[in-house]
Amino acid sequence: MGAPRPRRARVVRIWIAVGVVVSMLVAGTVAAAFVQVPYYLISPGAARATEPLISVDGATTYPSDGSIDFTTVSLRRASALEALMGWLDPTVDVVDEEQILGGQTEQENREATQQEMSDSKQVASAVALEALGYDVIRGTGAVVRGIVEGSPAAGALQVGDVIVAAGDQPITLSSDLARVTRSMKPGEPLGLLVQRGGEGDAQALSLVLAPRPEEPDKGFLGVSTTTRDLSFQFPFSVQIDSGSVGGPSAGLAFTLGIIDVLTPGSLTAGKRVAVTGTIDPNGFVGPVGGVEQKTVAVRRSGAELFLVPTSEVDLARKYAGDVRVEGVDTLDQALRVLASVGGDVHGLAQGSSSPGR
Repeated sequence: MGAPRPRRARVVRIWIAVGVVVSMLVAGTVAAAFVQVPYYLISPGAARATEPLISVDGATTYPSDGSIDFTTVSLRRASALEALMGWLDPTVDVVDEEQILGGQTEQENREATQQEMSDSKQVASAVALEALGYDVIRGTGAVVRGIVEGSPAAGALQVGDVIVAAGDQPITLSSDLARVTRSMKPGEPLGLLVQRGGEGDAQALSLVLAPRPEEPDKGFLGVSTTTRDLSFQFPFSVQIDSGSVGGPSAGLAFTLGIIDVLTPGSLTAGKRVAVTGTIDPNGFVGPVGGVEQKTVAVRRSGAELFLVPTSEVDLARKYAGDVRVEGVDTLDQALRVLASVGGDVHGLAQGSSSPGR
C-alpha cells in the first residue's frame, strides 16, 4: 500500500481546476460581450427640446418658456451578452434583425430612415405654417382612398375618384373637403364635382350629409382622402437640425416646436412637454414604435406631459409613472390639450383636420 498523497498537493490541484473553470467562464463572458448576434436592442433614448434646433430665415421668431421635446430610442446591434441582459430588462426590447432591416443592409436602412426624417421635417414645417395661416400646401383635388360603409358616399363615390369642388368651394386639398363638411349640418345636401377615376371631365353629384359619429351636429360624407399632386410652397426658410436621428416619429413635435418659435407667448405655458407621433399633410397624427422606451426617457427627463398617438396611450401610461399622458389623433387635438394646461394657442388656424369627412 503506497503512501497517501500530501494534502497540499490535492489543494493545489483543486485550485488549478477552479482556476481553469473560472478562466473558461471569463473567456466565455468576454466572448459573449463582443460576439454579435442577429438581434437589435431598442432601449430608452432621450427627450430633446425642439425649439433650439429650429432656425428661421425671413420671419420673426420669439423666445418661449418651457419646451416641446421630441423623443428618441437607442437602437443598436446586440452582442450575445447584451441580448441576454436585454431579455431580462423590461425597458429593453430585443428584436430580430429582420424586423429592423427588412432585407436591407445597415447602410441602406440608415439612409432610408434619414430620408423619412427629411420628409417628416418638410411636412411638419408645412403643417405648422398652415396652422399659422400661411398658404403652403398645394394640390389639385381630394383623392378618395376609402369609403365608410353605410355612409352618404357609399354607392355614390368610388376609390380613386377625385373631388375637385364641394358646394361652391373648390377642393384642392384633402383638408378643404373636411372644412366644407364640418361647416354643414346633417341632412343638408352637398353638391360635388367629381372626376371619376381621377380622369376626364368632372361630374356633378348631390349627396345628403349624415351626422358625424363623434360630433353628431356636424355633417359627415364618409370618405377618407389624400391630396392629389401634393406640393409645398414655403414663404420663408425653416430648418430643423435633427442631427443623426432618423425616422418620421418626431413629426408632431417639430410641428408644435415651429409653431412655438413663430408665435409670441408659450405654447406649453412654461411647462416641459414631450411629444411623439408622425404628422401628415392633413394634420393627422400617426403611431410610432418604441413607445415604452420613449416613455421611460420622458419620465427620466422630468417632463410633465407626454403627447402620444391615441392608439398608444395605454402602453405609454404603463411606463409613465407620474407623467401625465394624453392621446391625440390630430394637430388640433394636440393644441387643445396644450390650451387645457394654459398654453397660448390664440390666433392659430385650427379646425383643418378631423378624423373623418
